[in-house]
Amino acid sequence: MRVARTPTELAAGRADQLTFTLGNFDGLHLGHQAVIAELVGSSHARGGTSVAVTFDPHPLSIVHPDRAPRLLTPLAEKLDAMAGTGIDVALVVDFTSELASEEASTFLSWLGVVRGSHLVLGYDFQMGRGRACDLSALSVMGAELGYGLDVVPPVEHEGLPISSSRIRESVERGDVQDAAAMLGRPYSIGGTVVAGSGVGRGLGSPTANVAPPVGKLLPGDGVYFVTVENLGARPGLMYVGTRPTLDGGARMTEVHVLDFEGDLYGQELLVGMRRRLRGDSRFGSLEELKQSIREDLERARAMAEGRGGV
Repeated sequence: MRVARTPTELAAGRADQLTFTLGNFDGLHLGHQAVIAELVGSSHARGGTSVAVTFDPHPLSIVHPDRAPRLLTPLAEKLDAMAGTGIDVALVVDFTSELASEEASTFLSWLGVVRGSHLVLGYDFQMGRGRACDLSALSVMGAELGYGLDVVPPVEHEGLPISSSRIRESVERGDVQDAAAMLGRPYSIGGTVVAGSGVGRGLGSPTANVAPPVGKLLPGDGVYFVTVENLGARPGLMYVGTRPTLDGGARMTEVHVLDFEGDLYGQELLVGMRRRLRGDSRFGSLEELKQSIREDLERARAMAEGRGGV
């Protein structure tokens, strides 16, 4: 997969051989994956090039900054996920206030959608100024301008269409299993290991402090059973919270890798969130905290050995 920043960087060949999909694709969940699978299949059938158009930053951060969400997949993570889908080109469009005010027809023309081009879109797609151009309008426009349009139906979870907003709600309440069911993979947190206070080592469970990307959505505060994917899916625990028993400082994410010895400082870790074990708590003493950590470690070990389920 190539990454482009302008339509002029798209694959060589006639514009009418391009098949496009458009969307934020935050999370690249099962619904998004269905759209992209249709895009790739349609493009291959036409002997052309598949192009997934996405936006950076998230459009709401420009149009309604007060409603802009924390992201399931910041741009680099989203592109990593897209790279495994079979698309030819990911076109990352800088979203600006000027772009937000454009009519849909103007934007499609800028992309290079012409007679003979093809669009593959999700069932609830809208675009253009005020999101006024829906699928019905795009279908009429396609008949006039000569481009094709396929609409992919929703993928459902528990009787409702999967959406990025539903996944965010699950992540925020700590239900990472529900999020994983809609993502088709564990919700993950990646980042560089940075220097910490050493408190975890003093409590008998050394931890690596992971600095996630700016804008990344963190799960609800608590302790989670996790696997560290780029350490061979080693099991461990991740704590998300403010350490109320200790200092009640800034919110942090720290991971303890079971049976691991070594220095992780400066390394990039990718942590798959498997199951929430408990919420965050303020303990009455350090001994109570240590006992809770010992119990957390035992539960994590049981899950890693298949004794506790995930």
